Amino acid sequence: MNTGGHRTLGVRMQEEQTGSEQALAELRRRLEDGVAQARLSKAQLSVRARLARTTVEKALRAGAPVPSAVTVAALARVLKLPVEELLGLLRRATVAAGPDAGDVSGPGRPLSE
Repeated sequence: MNTGGHRTLGVRMQEEQTGSEQALAELRRRLEDGVAQARLSKAQLSVRARLARTTVEKALRAGAPVPSAVTVAALARVLKLPVEELLGLLRRATVAAGPDAGDVSGPGRPLSE
């Protein structure tokens, strides 16, 4: 019985997870840098992005669930960051996180909905 294929699959999954974790960390770093450059509090950012304050806090907090695409796009627009680049990082972050991670129908919908 050859277990080499299983081992390769396990290594590949671990690499994908590491890549997704790095992408999520980079996404959060860029958002945090944008907040610092804009000199906004998280409360001010949440008002301008029309998101709940807890949604903004979770989007920026390490270890929190992957933010939704709606959240990332809203924050990027307010912070004048490249929306498509950040959504690309979000897509990379969701590769190993599962099909519901970063889903636009999940937490992070605008307050107006």
